[in-house]
Amino acid sequence: MTRFLLKVAGVCVATCALLLGDAAAAQKRPGQQGDTYSSIAKLPDWSGVWVIPWEAFAAENVRQRDPKNPGAPQLTPASAAILAEILAAFRPDNPSRPPSTVQVCAPQSMPNVMRWAFATEFLFTPGRVTILLEQGSTIRRIYTDGRGHSVDPDLTYIGESVGHWEGDTLVVHTTAIAPQARLFLVVPSSGKMQVTERLHRIDTNHFQIDTVVEDPIALRTPWRYTRIYERSDTGFFERECDVNNRDGNDQEPDLTPPRE
Repeated sequence: MTRFLLKVAGVCVATCALLLGDAAAAQKRPGQQGDTYSSIAKLPDWSGVWVIPWEAFAAENVRQRDPKNPGAPQLTPASAAILAEILAAFRPDNPSRPPSTVQVCAPQSMPNVMRWAFATEFLFTPGRVTILLEQGSTIRRIYTDGRGHSVDPDLTYIGESVGHWEGDTLVVHTTAIAPQARLFLVVPSSGKMQVTERLHRIDTNHFQIDTVVEDPIALRTPWRYTRIYERSDTGFFERECDVNNRDGNDQEPDLTPPRE
């Protein structure tokens, strides 16, 4: 009997070791992750400034406003009602029109902040990719050091982003986004939104981000879209809310390219 128990115990130990080994392998991040400056040199070169072309930005605005378009977010009835109410309140002929998010200088938020035709820049440091966004002078910090999401995070407009590299693609998962954040345009999120992005450079002058937005309360189905950025030599402009908000002007700057 003693020999039998010892044999069983030995099998259990071996099995547990295999299971633990599989778990460790599953958690192992593949390839270079930019944990050191020397390994950053082996990551793809995303230097420079990237911008969504104005024409693509304008076309996306049209798609988002058409609920029948397959590229538009499919809102739940409750969120669709909120959108209709907000659009009615913001009619130019409404004498009690409320102040817009620009007028009150509300922070830009995920995922809406990534849609603008303004400059985007990536900075690589050990264990982190930082995204600098000209819109709202927003900063996103994506941690690639192997950490998971916080157990009890503070909700913010930008959320908490963790990521890992899969070859030349950075996969980013963002949670803990505040309910005040905009899902798109004026539509608020629910506070339970999650955003998954896959970022990679297509070629020397083109950059692509594939995005999936999930919100069990605001969306009927996950919202999937792709944006293509182009390399820009213009650089960054300083944009500050109070400057753009003078004399009751709550409009975004006119981005129409100048005529030659």
